[in-house]
Amino acid sequence: MPIPLKSKALSAVLAFLLLALGIPQTIDSVLWSMTGDTPDQLGKESPASPVEAASNATLLEKADVWTGDPKARIRAGILRLRLATGSGDQLDKDQLQHAVDDLTDGLARWPGDGFVWAVLAQARLATSNIVGAHQALTTSFLTDPNDEFLSVWRCELGLQLWTTLDANDRRLWNKQVIMAWDYHTRDLIELAWRNNSAYANPIRLALLSDPARFARFERALTEKRANP
Repeated sequence: MPIPLKSKALSAVLAFLLLALGIPQTIDSVLWSMTGDTPDQLGKESPASPVEAASNATLLEKADVWTGDPKARIRAGILRLRLATGSGDQLDKDQLQHAVDDLTDGLARWPGDGFVWAVLAQARLATSNIVGAHQALTTSFLTDPNDEFLSVWRCELGLQLWTTLDANDRRLWNKQVIMAWDYHTRDLIELAWRNNSAYANPIRLALLSDPARFARFERALTEKRANP
């Protein structure tokens, strides 16, 4: 189906502006400037206002329609997830489902990013889609198992989905715990201490394969309990 002339014109203007700015002419790398964020981190601040964020998400979705770039759709999904969960305990269910749809659509065409699979796991968990969240987290483990920067987050997601994980999943999760301990010790201790140390036992079991790591973890957790 041909792209309407108006859409072609908008695409051309956008491409010209991006070229003039000296930015690579891919919607993936370019339109991120509209989101007011770095491309990789879910936890960074969103644009100045929810209205701006929603507008940017819509622009990214249009960019995908114009250019067929799944990364634009994925980034729209990340923005919508931030919008959906940005008001504390109050979830915007419409934005949340829109985020899930954008992420699922984008990943169907760009499936090789472990970070985005973890984002989808987070989004599905927020919608109480436990089976879908489990599937997305397992795919994140398998897609990019050695990303240390995702390790603590994936540990937390695994703990939230603990009862759904089978033996193979838990072996993959254990590797994330070991990586988190080696690279982000303080954050892992904080996670283990959370919820009255409810998360401590699974983390403890993951570290049992190495007595030295296990002993250091026990000392650190004891110290955290004494000095919260």
